[in-house]
Amino acid sequence: MRSGIEVGERPAQAVLDGAIGLALATGVPLRLRGPLRDADLALALAAVKLGGDADEAQDPLSGTGEVEVTLPHPRAGVHVLDLPYPGAVARALWTLSWPLALLGKPSELRLRGPNHSDGAPTFHDLRLGWAPFAAQFGLKIALELTHAGFGSDEGEIVASLDPAPALTPLRAVHRGLLRQVTVVAAVGGGRHEAAQDAAERVVRAMRRRGVIAEAERVPLPLPPSSPARSRWAITATAEFENSVVTVSALGQAPALVGPEQGDRLAERLSRFLERRGALDSNMAERMLLPSFLCASGLGARAGTPPSCHYTASEVTGPLLELATLARQALPVRAVVDGAEGEEGMVVVAPQA
Repeated sequence: MRSGIEVGERPAQAVLDGAIGLALATGVPLRLRGPLRDADLALALAAVKLGGDADEAQDPLSGTGEVEVTLPHPRAGVHVLDLPYPGAVARALWTLSWPLALLGKPSELRLRGPNHSDGAPTFHDLRLGWAPFAAQFGLKIALELTHAGFGSDEGEIVASLDPAPALTPLRAVHRGLLRQVTVVAAVGGGRHEAAQDAAERVVRAMRRRGVIAEAERVPLPLPPSSPARSRWAITATAEFENSVVTVSALGQAPALVGPEQGDRLAERLSRFLERRGALDSNMAERMLLPSFLCASGLGARAGTPPSCHYTASEVTGPLLELATLARQALPVRAVVDGAEGEEGMVVVAPQA
């Protein structure tokens, strides 16, 4: 039994989330410095709720000083999780799906809380950008947006998980040729014509940068309690032969999207296109957890576990830090070949 997963004070989101996922999947104790607050606390309590009593964990996780917790073994089934802080819904999906996938049985996550907040992935980021990579690990995910929650408004995303008996390795070293760029304008509480206009503004901004894009519009289901005004989410998706990347922006009426926001969205996508990594920096961080679990051989696997290889458009500090946590919980080695701020290669393999 390994001694514990050590997390420093005020860890980056990706580091804390990865540590929680490792602790939940392996049963290795999680050691951190409290108190956990807001989205961090909500995620930790949601992890406990997959197999135990979240109320009992509330006081230890919100206490001050050194905290050591052993997360209960998760159970397959339907889990209703309250995540009332911006960003917590996406973090829960990224983190909790993988320990459940190791069970080899279908599960359902009903994630209640804001799901369209500044600085956090939109529903379409998750469905179009993250779910395809999850599928490469053998985890089929059907995502349904029952209510779009903007800002601090409560919404709900339902994730139906259908895992393979064992995780399959991610191999994304070369992203391949660019196949298409699509701009999805999702609008709730307003006319569909406004959504189309918003998407076209982003398309024109991209074309000024030499990126040919097509626009489409979809409705957003807002909760009955939502204020009576239009809310929007614009997501640009670039699909390659072996990869996909998404960038998004949010807003509300009367100006669904301004020209400067379209330019910023196009600029973010252009920066990725100018580099060679198959995954953007955020996705590279999020794919470490399933890579750890795959290379460790957890789940119903026979024989030698496989290795995972992928390239990142930018190496980040959280990516480097999370890579060092793996060996505290599993017999794997994670190597990031690249300096922070530059492109890099990530290799996660069974320990020799």
